[in-house]
Amino acid sequence: MVEAADGTLFKAEYERELEAWLRRRFGWLLGVTIAYLILTLLATAGLALIAKFDARPADGDPAAAAVAATQDPAYIGLIFLGTILNLAIAARAFVFVRPKLETREQTLQAANWFLLQTAMLILGMDLMTQYLLPPDATAPVASGLTNIFFLHFFASIFLPWSPRQSLRPMYPILSGFIMEFAVLKALGRIGMGETVGALLGAPLMLVPGLAISAWRLRRHRRRFDRSMMTKGFFAMRRELSQARSVQMALFPAAIHRPELDFDYAYQPANEVGGDFIHASVDAKGRLDIVLMDVTGHGLASALTVARLSGEIERLLAEDPDIAPGAVLRALNRYVSLTLSRHSVYLTALAIQVDPAHGTVRYVNAGHPPAWVRRGDGTVQRFDSTTFLLGVVPDDEFDADEREIALGPADTLVLVTDGVHEAPDRAGRQFGLERIRDAIARMPAGTRMAQQLSTAVEQWRGRVGDDDVLVATVRVPQAVPVAPGALDRAAEIEAHVTLGEPAGTPA
Repeated sequence: MVEAADGTLFKAEYERELEAWLRRRFGWLLGVTIAYLILTLLATAGLALIAKFDARPADGDPAAAAVAATQDPAYIGLIFLGTILNLAIAARAFVFVRPKLETREQTLQAANWFLLQTAMLILGMDLMTQYLLPPDATAPVASGLTNIFFLHFFASIFLPWSPRQSLRPMYPILSGFIMEFAVLKALGRIGMGETVGALLGAPLMLVPGLAISAWRLRRHRRRFDRSMMTKGFFAMRRELSQARSVQMALFPAAIHRPELDFDYAYQPANEVGGDFIHASVDAKGRLDIVLMDVTGHGLASALTVARLSGEIERLLAEDPDIAPGAVLRALNRYVSLTLSRHSVYLTALAIQVDPAHGTVRYVNAGHPPAWVRRGDGTVQRFDSTTFLLGVVPDDEFDADEREIALGPADTLVLVTDGVHEAPDRAGRQFGLERIRDAIARMPAGTRMAQQLSTAVEQWRGRVGDDDVLVATVRVPQAVPVAPGALDRAAEIEAHVTLGEPAGTPA
């Protein structure tokens, strides 16, 4: 794995991008090499014509002798042969090797072999041409160093490899050219100073190629990460938008009937959230509500909501007469068995409203209080009756179901903790008292859910970090409740008046 890929966020995508990029640039390297060699053949043919029609005698001058040697047919033929062989190597790699490359490592290995074969051919040609030059001609060290620089720098311009990967083919290539310098020293073509200079200068010829390799990969990685972050951001927003549509499809429709009015307002902190409400009317006209708040918010909580929504629908479908306490007991068992081991818990409020008699049976599992705004403007609060779901096993869970009265002029208000915990710019929470005051000030029979949600939004003055869900229930045509239910409601209301919670875990 290339070093650059180890630091990128999109590791797999980056590796695939590098594979495709390397194969493409290796093809460019071979194509440009083939074009260069064809031009070299044409130049060699021109040199042969010049040698034939404009041959110059050496006249005893070593420099002139060297020039004359380059015009020798044997020398020109050797250059022509070397160019043909190099062209064959490049053409074979382009036609037969390149199309079969699949992985990045295979492409790097093919590039290394191409450079190694080219370098060995150049090395062999250099040594052979020394025998064709006059004995007193010098062999410039700069030629060998230029070959090292050209091979590595030219390859680094095209190939998107890391500095470490660019050195792989250069180890044997450097060894070969160092051996060439030793042979030239033994033949007396270069002196000791030139030999030492060549040995010290050969590694320095690799510095430009190493620099361009490191610079290119660093720049490409940054551009790739920015591109992927942009693409990933828009893809994530698109997927979250689709997820929001799916989650909102799980929410119930508002109910506006002469005998029953159910309404709610929902503001998720993100595109999706962990607050959820289920509402359905059974064959007897009773309204079953389950309001819940999963720990956390965002996508993880939304996935949990989807699971719990299906479980709630299953419970109510299998037993339409199931009581609120039985619903939460079953949900507690479900959470304990499937979610609590992942540290996922939830508060919940299960309610069954009988519009005909104006009674409300409820169980509050660690959820924020429910509120009832009476027709005379007073507001009553009904607190938690048992533990939040998932913290205790099934045999220790006590639903402690309660019952209250709901008259034709009364409004039941249900909220999640995003309402009373909503902070303003100074960090002050909206609080339970402001909920009570806001409910008391709202005119009866209006869209109280939307009004309370708007009041919370105005209090925050910014995008909140928690979901806000408010629901209301009214029974405009309810008949007077049975005496037993009223006695029970009075008992609970007495607790509230005394400042005691309507129900607390034992």
